Amino acid sequence: MMEIIAYIILIPGLFFVVAGTLRAVFAHTIIGTLHFLTIADTVGLIFLVISAFFFGLLTIIEMLAFIVALMVTGPLVTHVIARAFINSGGREK
Repeated sequence: MMEIIAYIILIPGLFFVVAGTLRAVFAHTIIGTLHFLTIADTVGLIFLVISAFFFGLLTIIEMLAFIVALMVTGPLVTHVIARAFINSGGREK
């Protein structure tokens, strides 16, 4: 039963990661690329971590730690990259 739940959560997680990455490849600006990668990868990776918990690969504490780390570091790194891009004059090469 737990594996069925894990697969049900795994499929949307994989979809978010793949769709966000493909959409970011075709984005026309750096800001657009960062937007798609941040949202899709954060949500997708959270689904994958929850799925790993249901597969029995993680404990509840590890799962919560991963989720908190993903929710903080993903947007934070993206913000730093976007801020550096804007401060550099916002020119794309």
